[in-house]
Amino acid sequence: MGVSTMRIAVVGGGISGLTAAHLLSAAGHDVTLFDDGDEPGGLIRSTRRDGFLCERGPQALLDGAPEVRSLIASAGLSGRALAALPASRRRFVYAGGALRPFPASPPALLKTSLLSAAGKARLLAEPFIRRPATPDPEESVFDFVARRFGAEAARRAAAPALIGVYAGDAAEISVRAAFPRLAELEAAHGSVLRGLFRSRRQGQSTPMGRPISFADGLAELPRALAAALGPRRRPARVEQIEPRRVWTLAAGGATVEAERVLLATPAAVTATLLAPLAPGAARALRTIPHAPVAVVTLGFRSPPPGSLGMDLDAYGFVAARGEGVETLGCQYETSVFPGRAPEGAVLVRALVGGTFNPGLVDRDDAALAAQAVGDLRRAAGLRRDPDFVDVSRARPGIPQYERGHLGRVAAIDAELAGLPGLSVIGHALRGLGVSASIRAAADAARQVGATT
Repeated sequence: MGVSTMRIAVVGGGISGLTAAHLLSAAGHDVTLFDDGDEPGGLIRSTRRDGFLCERGPQALLDGAPEVRSLIASAGLSGRALAALPASRRRFVYAGGALRPFPASPPALLKTSLLSAAGKARLLAEPFIRRPATPDPEESVFDFVARRFGAEAARRAAAPALIGVYAGDAAEISVRAAFPRLAELEAAHGSVLRGLFRSRRQGQSTPMGRPISFADGLAELPRALAAALGPRRRPARVEQIEPRRVWTLAAGGATVEAERVLLATPAAVTATLLAPLAPGAARALRTIPHAPVAVVTLGFRSPPPGSLGMDLDAYGFVAARGEGVETLGCQYETSVFPGRAPEGAVLVRALVGGTFNPGLVDRDDAALAAQAVGDLRRAAGLRRDPDFVDVSRARPGIPQYERGHLGRVAAIDAELAGLPGLSVIGHALRGLGVSASIRAAADAARQVGATT
């Protein structure tokens, strides 16, 4: 078999690789995407069963970034985008044995039972808390919030909120790696709240945007990107890369040459490909911890009003640790987006596992469903068993930007600098979440395109 030649090879068919390949192709570059997945999208999986739409990976993306809006338009999906329903603005935290409103605004902060009066007073005192003379570069999210806003805010608000993003421990996640904006606001203004108010007055704040999805689920986006690539998306596993006269890839029994290679594979796969070329980078990638997660989707067919016992007029809830429930949180799917279930039915999905109890993910489907149902009875007042159950698992799961993460990324970047023509992206390094992955991939595509 002969050697095929191309300008740019993108390896990995998750949202990062698809975004980069799509944008490079749209800019007129000769690009091929290698994807060994059975479907495009990587962790993004939307499946409709018995009329219920099951999101087995991410459920939505935020449309605040221009790169996100531009990609959706370029994929031809602007007319199919669904904004989250008004009920999704309400969110809860299960803490102190009850679901308590998560404050989304200053007035809501005054009303919520999530924090005590003393906790609210301490939070509002944040502008008067002096920043340390020598900041800790490895400060955790929990320690940062406790120092600036008080221990109660860290324990009852920040830590549960972080579970909803990372399925991980706020005491281990680096604030500068996971939420650099918070550290930047303190450094620039001496206060997070003061910095936020000044940024808004000066028009410098960047809106996160609305949660959005599509009529047939979030997987519509990677499917549309893959369809636009057409034959430029090649179903093959890249087994080896070598820097010769140009980059040489062994893929699906064929040999391919490319001027530039962009790896957008999971951390473990990227480490395997890099090991012969950049052993230090490979070691750093392998040390990035991940949180396995099981997604338990529960459907209830035509329940009479109030019969479920749950206040479904909300996005859902996250559960603080130490509350006697294993479920990390629950999203009320039919309250967030329309068309998720048959007419009159209710669909929710519970997340189980994470860094707190990763072994739960290895339980069988029946045990996981029983765990989720039992936890929903205790935390949310569920009164009946589901009519529909779908269980899926994400392994190795969600990357954890723990303390030391920025050092790992810097070490990877430094070693890759000695391999011109090779770039690495992916949510294990920069930008957790679909929207952040799109922004990082767009940035990488611009850099690769400018040097090709």
